[in-house]
Amino acid sequence: MQRYKTFWAAILIGGLVGGGEFGAMAAVGPATEAVRKTVDEVIRILEDPEWKKPEKKEERRKLLEQTIAQRFNFLEMSRRALGAEWNKRTPEEQKDFAASFQTLLANTYLGRIETYSGGEKVQYLKEIVDGEYADVYTKLDNGKMTVDIMYKMEMASGDWRVYDVVVEGTGLVQNYREQFKRILRKDSFAELTKQLREKAEHVKAAVPAGADSARSR
Repeated sequence: MQRYKTFWAAILIGGLVGGGEFGAMAAVGPATEAVRKTVDEVIRILEDPEWKKPEKKEERRKLLEQTIAQRFNFLEMSRRALGAEWNKRTPEEQKDFAASFQTLLANTYLGRIETYSGGEKVQYLKEIVDGEYADVYTKLDNGKMTVDIMYKMEMASGDWRVYDVVVEGTGLVQNYREQFKRILRKDSFAELTKQLREKAEHVKAAVPAGADSARSR
């Protein structure tokens, strides 16, 4: 479990914790370039002296959220994480759930993303495309251990967007789907959405931006 705790903070930004490089035999295409484009933009924001100013903290956080949201399809992630329950909900309920889920993910990981200090590397290995779907394979290396990270992507509105991230065989969507199923076995859908909102607020308060939790081992 400690291995996963070390790296889950990085999965939403394609290994932003280090500069990217392509493997010697990598089959690189548009989906991989889409991931790397977002990684580069996030790093640019984090390294920009102007955005490092304390008074810019909240504005920078919003910019990071917007940048990541352009690459990650949080609505599709929400649909897949909720499973069959999704089709039972009204459009308004779906929208509310997706917004709450996105906020939870953002609050969980962005505080850790903002501890970026470099020194780790992400290697883009290959991509496998099947029609409108693609899997982008990467490897994250911090000098002590390596972690395989795969981005599952879908072509949407002319662009490749991430709908799941698989770390060492464990998918983000599947992980949350199991949690949601357990909650829904004893609580209502409204209660699940409420718990997401409350958890998001708790995480935001517990992990302030700039905390060094991402590097704790």
